[in-house]
Amino acid sequence: MNCLVLDYGGSSVKYALVNDNAEMLETGTGPAPLESLDAFLDSVAGLYEQYRERAEGIAMSLPGFIDPGTGEHFGSGVYGDLLKGKNVIELVSARCGCSVSLENDGKCGALAEAWKGSLSDVKNGAVLVLGSGIGGGVIVDGKMLHGRNTTAGEFSFLLTGRDHNLFDAGFMSVGVMGLTYQACKRKNLDLTVQDAAPMMAYFDSIAGDRYPKFDEPPKPIKADGRQIFQWVKEGDPEATAIYQEFLHSLAMLCENIQITLAPDRIVIGGGLSRAEGLIDDLRTEIDALCRDTMIADVMKAEVVRSKYLNECNILGAMYNYIQQYGA
Repeated sequence: MNCLVLDYGGSSVKYALVNDNAEMLETGTGPAPLESLDAFLDSVAGLYEQYRERAEGIAMSLPGFIDPGTGEHFGSGVYGDLLKGKNVIELVSARCGCSVSLENDGKCGALAEAWKGSLSDVKNGAVLVLGSGIGGGVIVDGKMLHGRNTTAGEFSFLLTGRDHNLFDAGFMSVGVMGLTYQACKRKNLDLTVQDAAPMMAYFDSIAGDRYPKFDEPPKPIKADGRQIFQWVKEGDPEATAIYQEFLHSLAMLCENIQITLAPDRIVIGGGLSRAEGLIDDLRTEIDALCRDTMIADVMKAEVVRSKYLNECNILGAMYNYIQQYGA
């Protein structure tokens, strides 16, 4: 069985013809249809038309709060304004005339690990996808846990501090946007040249007063995740301090998940997971955290790197389709 799999993100749509053995037979990308609901449906229909003769159905990955059983989108994410309150499965099925499945993009990343990745040999696990925020999901008995309002696994909003401000949230202490903002404020970098510059300005309106002011104008240097980790590798003191705080917050997230859910394994994915030494450093930090807080070894998280990177949402969306309709 082959399906057309569509992974809609903020800057593009990634698509692939995928079979039920997790093999991507053809792949491609296109522009993100953020203009209107009609533009979104036109995008889906146009891509499906290319594969109609070879694809049994459409498997979709989208950001936002989603009920995969009904197909309803509850908002949030870059497509929230277009799709909130809409039944995406019904709309796409009516337009294309085929079976359709839908799941949140972070949860698709977790499903990929459960199907063929780092959780394929266990029943219970959690996946943290380190990106702009923290996506992912919780797998229980081989299936996705959605929970009340389908918000289980929204790890961006786990709390890692007690400052009573924005920096308590995981997306600020562990997500790339939060790390970028911290690097800019500590290294006097221009917020307006960063990716997601509007969010940088929003963060600054809330938290800017916690950082010292510089006499010199800010430097027009981009501080994305790759650049921050390069500074760490070079021994930059500001970046090294940010990295140590990041590791401690990520270790806290992992231990909170471990103690609450007791998964067999926690998988770390996303672009940051490929940084040299990250998984080993995280394991060392978890060891120290457990020692310092008297957490017993039986409650210590086992963390591993994700098997997948850019293809995880596509493969997870395919697995979601198989779970709904069968192979």
